[in-house]
Amino acid sequence: MPDRYIERVLNGDKEAFRFIIREYKEDAYNLAISIVKEEYAAKEVVQKSFINAYEGLAEFRKEAAFNTWFHRIVVNESYQLLRSRKPDRNHPFNEEQHIDGSNNSVHQAIDDQHKRHCIQTVLKAMKPDESLALRLFYLYEYSIKEVCEITGWSNSNTKVILHRARNNMREKLSKNFNLKPEEV
Repeated sequence: MPDRYIERVLNGDKEAFRFIIREYKEDAYNLAISIVKEEYAAKEVVQKSFINAYEGLAEFRKEAAFNTWFHRIVVNESYQLLRSRKPDRNHPFNEEQHIDGSNNSVHQAIDDQHKRHCIQTVLKAMKPDESLALRLFYLYEYSIKEVCEITGWSNSNTKVILHRARNNMREKLSKNFNLKPEEV
């Protein structure tokens, strides 16, 4: 879909890039937040990623999908930001914190919303690689091959990270949010 906009940008139409920004900003933010874990930092990553994409658009080879290429830029920019910072030992997620998610009198929609909130909270607390792998594979529905292209990981490493991430997610959800394993 963005091919015609890419061509327009390459032909000097700077306004065409606005479409690309509108189309990909939410996905870019979600990928960035899964790695950097902070709203301001994620917004900074997204901004730098769009600048890098704009400046590198001429080198974009249409062998890969644009979203795969762009998501790779977001992932690289996110990890670059992490490398430039010191680790935060005071992460806001407390392993001992419990939220009761078992209220059968609440409507199903509220229960589903609570589960989504729990999943997002755990994704933010997970290691960046694991959070990223889950988000790319399950939320964006990329194949293993596409996850490898975006992250630069090998096929076997991607599968190992996904396996660990699923187990970690299941454990944290059942422990911290009192969700039963079949609900996870």
